[in-house]
Amino acid sequence: MSLRRLLDAKTLGELLKKGYINKEGIRLIDCTYYPSAKPDYSEFKEKHYGKFEELMGRASKQKQLYLGSRIPEAIFADLDVAMYPGRFERFSLYEPEVFEKYVQLLGIDKGEQLIFYGRGAFGGMLFASRFAMLFKGYGHSKYSVLDGGFDYWKARGNEIDTSANPVQLKKGDWKATDNLHINVTFEELEKKDVEGKDMLDHPEKVNFLDARIREQFDGRQDTGLDPYRVDGCYIPGFKNVPAAELVGEDQMIKPANLVKEVLDKGGYDKSKPVVTSCNTGIQASLLAFIMENVYPETNVRVYNGSLKEMEQRDPKRISGGKLNAN
Repeated sequence: MSLRRLLDAKTLGELLKKGYINKEGIRLIDCTYYPSAKPDYSEFKEKHYGKFEELMGRASKQKQLYLGSRIPEAIFADLDVAMYPGRFERFSLYEPEVFEKYVQLLGIDKGEQLIFYGRGAFGGMLFASRFAMLFKGYGHSKYSVLDGGFDYWKARGNEIDTSANPVQLKKGDWKATDNLHINVTFEELEKKDVEGKDMLDHPEKVNFLDARIREQFDGRQDTGLDPYRVDGCYIPGFKNVPAAELVGEDQMIKPANLVKEVLDKGGYDKSKPVVTSCNTGIQASLLAFIMENVYPETNVRVYNGSLKEMEQRDPKRISGGKLNAN
């Protein structure tokens, strides 16, 4: 079964009522997540890298919320397990053959339709879309994000599972393929051509889109960047298309025509490929997901390391605007 990229609560309700979840090649995945401090990357790499059974057994706020209440038949996926702290990235990508071991432990099989949902800000779609883009990077094409997430589902009076025993699936046979080129790396962005220029020196060839809120892009609000390392609040050549402005007051993704208006206002050119960025790749993933839903033919790539990686590896590149300007 193939579903729309952006799935409405009514359709999910019908799938649950018909007993399709976990029985007809459809999996429902709770992606609830609460950001935490980055663990020491060297210690993690030495002691915990790829040890998914151990990592899945850890307690966390997001896991506690899932265990307390969830949409029926949902399994839980934790971003702190699916990705790992790298030297420069808060969330680094495992090699495909490593990542697939985690997915198999979740109980996912090859070719299944995956429905991701979360809770909290951005209609619960911030980390759900990160998972959608994550799976896309490992070659999985059948995925959807629940519009409005858990909070919208609950607010509409739909069934909530609060039992002490969430669904447990047997080990799956899911296989990853390397489609990680949908992510742009620091090395690719700064690879010099024969003229000594790199990709970032040619904003006329690429839609470089910064998904952070306008106040951070403009430096009117704390950016989370180190003022002793960076001189500005964005990378010159990037245009601001806040992911937050693509989500309505009802916490649903805005209709396609309104999404296109925001993109047009931000200077988006449909004839050029897209690179999205933010601080750690999360809001960039939501922007990428929304764009591929509205413009499926567009080549959208995510700078996974985003500004926090650039801050460490080439801080002077972040020179646009004035940091913490009034």
